[in-house]
Amino acid sequence: MKRRDFIRSIAASGLALNLPLLSGQSHADAVGGRYMVMVNAGGGWDPTSICDVKGTNGAYGHRQGVLNQGNTNNVNPDPSKKVGDIQWSSIPDTVSSDETVLTLVESQYDRFFTTYGERMTVINGIDTATNNHHTGSRYIWSGNSDVSHPALAALFAATVSPSSVNLPMAFLSNGGFDYTGYVVARARAKSVGFFSEISSPNRISNTENYLPDGAEDIYAKIFRAQQERLQRQISSEPLQRKREQLSQLFGVRSASADLEELLSPLSELQSNVSFEDHWTAGQGDGLKQQAQLVAAAFKADLAAGATLHVHGFDTHGEHDSTAYSLAGQLFEGVHYLMVALDYLGIREKTTVVIGSDFGRTPYYNAGAGKDHWPLTSMLVIHGDDYVTGGRTFGATTSDFNGLEIDPQTGKASDSGLILNPGHVNAELRKLLGISEHSLAKQFSVPESNFNIFV
Repeated sequence: MKRRDFIRSIAASGLALNLPLLSGQSHADAVGGRYMVMVNAGGGWDPTSICDVKGTNGAYGHRQGVLNQGNTNNVNPDPSKKVGDIQWSSIPDTVSSDETVLTLVESQYDRFFTTYGERMTVINGIDTATNNHHTGSRYIWSGNSDVSHPALAALFAATVSPSSVNLPMAFLSNGGFDYTGYVVARARAKSVGFFSEISSPNRISNTENYLPDGAEDIYAKIFRAQQERLQRQISSEPLQRKREQLSQLFGVRSASADLEELLSPLSELQSNVSFEDHWTAGQGDGLKQQAQLVAAAFKADLAAGATLHVHGFDTHGEHDSTAYSLAGQLFEGVHYLMVALDYLGIREKTTVVIGSDFGRTPYYNAGAGKDHWPLTSMLVIHGDDYVTGGRTFGATTSDFNGLEIDPQTGKASDSGLILNPGHVNAELRKLLGISEHSLAKQFSVPESNFNIFV
């Protein structure tokens, strides 16, 4: 593959490498051998339809223009749908007139929470204090509404390995909030096939190469010439910042040959962990494809942090027929991620965090939809044999308004504090072992005494 064709392929595929502007920092104090995934439900999901269920409470019957007698949900909680303190939603008949669809969605919810509830922490009552998509997404995933803060997975990727700043895929993004703060290289890609192409630039097809077999040394000579030219540019550059950026480019190019290491775990997953077998054929395949690439990149030691992204949760109309089914597909994608990580032997090293921009109103508008609401929830699936027994931290009122929370118990308290995304991110940084890292301190979040993870 010619260099100009390679660059064009990058642009066409959606892959972009953003080099960090910071360099010369020591990452020796970081925690290695671990991985972190942010799963973004784009648009603002409805926690009351998932893990903060309110039921047919009639709480908003006094409001003009609301449907369903002012109920927050069209179905009441089922006491049997519970693991520990985690209560998940039943599926209302308003999701679909097709009984097959209702059964499918209910099974997706039930299997997800029964499979992962024992290793899950549900965080309810997070107050984003915004109804703006960009602000909410930034606040949830960075812990700060300021535009300069990197996404948690990017910050994690920049801290977990001394060499992560030079890895071309250290932070692999499939969408959602993925700002890096220029602390780590970001790779954006949604095509598994594209990585097969760029990792083997001499390959035209499965049976044909640009150069004959045994000519690989030509690529080695080209690579050495490029590196020597970069070294000369670094040596002759008078500006310190420019030398730093060229050094980082040198590091990324040095690591780019490692992309071929991705092909082995990717091929294993494609052959042995099919989409159809986990759980439902044709459900969540887009997210499953993202998960497949992320798991392979982790196994190949090319990435440490990643995002998965599914959009469509901005349900201003016909909420029930969209939100529950979409959540079911999200659960399918996350389940495939966990199965793929398990197959590759790295599930116990991986922390998965699921969240969204904000929540949705605790009542239905005239179009049977739900509009923006600042309260939301996040789900954390732990690795390292971290057993929670089904832990829920945080709470909201019976009509889905905010409550002050006791920082130690996570229960409502008149002397408690309002839980916000800054607190959650502070506790996630502690959980991930990066809170004392120099980069974490550079991009600070509020001090937190919330005992979310025990």
